[in-house]
Amino acid sequence: MGTSLNGRFFKVLPLVLLAGATACATYVRVPLAVPLPSVGGARPATPQGLELLGAFGDGVWGQEQERAEMFGGGLGFALRDRFELGVVSYRSTREVTDSYGGRDRGEPTGGVRGKLRFGDFPGDRISIGVHAAFMGSSRQRSEVQDERLTAWDVALPVEFYPGGDGFVDYRWGVYAGPRLVSQRFEDRLSGVTSEGTLAAALLGVAGRWRHFSAAGELNVAHATPMSVGGASASGGWLLLPMIGVRLILPLGD
Repeated sequence: MGTSLNGRFFKVLPLVLLAGATACATYVRVPLAVPLPSVGGARPATPQGLELLGAFGDGVWGQEQERAEMFGGGLGFALRDRFELGVVSYRSTREVTDSYGGRDRGEPTGGVRGKLRFGDFPGDRISIGVHAAFMGSSRQRSEVQDERLTAWDVALPVEFYPGGDGFVDYRWGVYAGPRLVSQRFEDRLSGVTSEGTLAAALLGVAGRWRHFSAAGELNVAHATPMSVGGASASGGWLLLPMIGVRLILPLGD
């Protein structure tokens, strides 16, 4: 009889503990983050090869449109010194604390990014390119949050090469151009959707040395007002820096 009771006790105990943990669990809203990947100039980081990407800098913190530090990385490839494509994922370093002292950074934002060098000025000193990225994220926690984010990011960088664009192991350039990020936030709990833009001017420097490439840039951005899911922003100006690095495996430079 005692053995039977002990067996039942140990079978029921995990269910009791799980129910207690569920009862004590608390969920908080964590904004979805919108990264601004480094554009890296008008042309691919390498004429042709595989790339391992890393990045750290600032993005935008949900529909609040506040500055948020972010880090991320991904994989990519380049072809014929014209085209570059990669998959990326970013996460914010900002945290939200619940009533029990637990910390949550929210969900990562992932997507694809690409770049095309479509024009060059005579003299091999200036190139024009187009950068485009599509990013998305979502977060669902009980009755606290059920939000979806999608964002399109387009930039038109113009890059100048002080030493010319031809190189064997080394090249660097400075670049600038306009940028526009179109954001869409959907709150499925309230059925409200809000859209807004982040218009920016970017300025950066990019260089490559053998199997390593780096780019640092600053985005001077203006956000439009947004409001969804009980969070809102009046819009305004933001300074958003980003540093990107790549390890390169050349394939037929």
